[in-house]
Amino acid sequence: MINGPYIEYMKNYAAILLLPVLISLSTYGQPNVLFIAVDDLRPELNCYGASHIQSPNIDRLAAMSTVFNRAYCQQAVCAPSRNSIMTGLRPDAMGIYDLYTFFRTKVPDVVTLPQHFKNNGYYTERVGKIYHTGHGNRDDALSWSQPAASMWRPEPVTRGDTVGLERDFPAIDDLKLPYYKSHAPEKNMTDAVITEYAVNRIAELKDSAFFFAVGYIKPHLPFVAPARYWDLYDPEDISIPAVETPGGMPPLALHQFGELRKYHGIPAQGLLDHETSRNLIHGYYAAVSMIDAQIGRLLNALEENGLMENTIVVLWGDHGWKLGDYGSWCKHTNFELDTRVPLIIMDPDNPNGQSSNSLAEFVDIYPTLCEMTGLPLPKHLEGQSLVPVLENPEFEIKQVAISQYPRGKNLGYDRKKEVMGYSIRYGNYRFTRWQLYEDPDEVVAYELYDHSEGPLATQNLASDPAYVGKLKELNDLLSKELARYSTGTSP
Repeated sequence: MINGPYIEYMKNYAAILLLPVLISLSTYGQPNVLFIAVDDLRPELNCYGASHIQSPNIDRLAAMSTVFNRAYCQQAVCAPSRNSIMTGLRPDAMGIYDLYTFFRTKVPDVVTLPQHFKNNGYYTERVGKIYHTGHGNRDDALSWSQPAASMWRPEPVTRGDTVGLERDFPAIDDLKLPYYKSHAPEKNMTDAVITEYAVNRIAELKDSAFFFAVGYIKPHLPFVAPARYWDLYDPEDISIPAVETPGGMPPLALHQFGELRKYHGIPAQGLLDHETSRNLIHGYYAAVSMIDAQIGRLLNALEENGLMENTIVVLWGDHGWKLGDYGSWCKHTNFELDTRVPLIIMDPDNPNGQSSNSLAEFVDIYPTLCEMTGLPLPKHLEGQSLVPVLENPEFEIKQVAISQYPRGKNLGYDRKKEVMGYSIRYGNYRFTRWQLYEDPDEVVAYELYDHSEGPLATQNLASDPAYVGKLKELNDLLSKELARYSTGTSP
């Protein structure tokens, strides 16, 4: 008869022998992350109810994902928005509200999202635009297992006497065209080059646990896309938005879309004519459909390499965009159209298409991916995991989503401006408080909009006596939320 101590010894010995196998199985089962960023993509997609948009591949992803109908960026401009996603910190925690400041000059020791994955055994890589790398800003070497491949290809190609064609940036008289129907090979477009690289890397990484970030350049200006994507849309079907601004809107709420005015044929001031507006909208739609095709190639690569069942896919656009709404263009405001963003998350353990009206913020992506992959949560994170919403789309994580935008004169230091506008989405309402940056108790203006009829605001209700109670409620709620993050104070 075998005695008890011997049995216990054999159990321990077997456990030691099996340990490498168990570790191997654990590593093998770790889900990958495909992290897809799209520059200036507003949630005007078929899967968001915009049936006029040709986006079959994003729709395909949505059909096996959770589509967040009410997701919001922390600031409607590239660098601060992307900084928030990648660090899990709000703009105030970094003190960065501009395109120029590298985040590590402010928070040098912060562990970024991909860096956290790298520190926990993942291979991390990016191609294309993930961090904002223009205007003197730069990529973050600590985030990646290897330096990113260079995909920016603006070499000039001459055609005719007046148009200097570049792969993505056609120009006349040294001014870039704001839109262009290209007849050059699609493979020459930067985003197609990015996709080709990404597809090859997915095949090479299929036996690794990876966090692979793919950042697309379009539909950012200029709206250049191959002719076949332009031909998806009939210009006669494109309507021009009304140019009226909301009644009672404080002047600092909107802007003069200086980003677009740098392009050829765009007037230095005033509204755009209908023909220009229609061509711009047409070009934007074409660029969106081109990016949709690239995303289709990424999904095909996952399927062809047997990775679809073990890869989390996150698709996000860094902020919204105005397409002539209010007679304005671009981003750079606290309006719903600029702060609301597309966010789609595919959980391979629950690949059923669903949509959720639960509020979500970009700072929530970091903790969500940590929970989905079983990684520990860094203590600095200011967002909350959206996993409960992935499991039950009716679940509500938070009361409000916070965005902000600076305005006014430069303060003369650290690229700070004299006024900060804090904005929250709460229920059907968007409330914004404009306050002095150096004296938060000094309020410059309030905005209150009812969005029960859609994303366009028509009337600022802040001075309407019928909304005195609602204004106070949301003002107090904003103050409470900001206090949680040690940001602005309230009057």
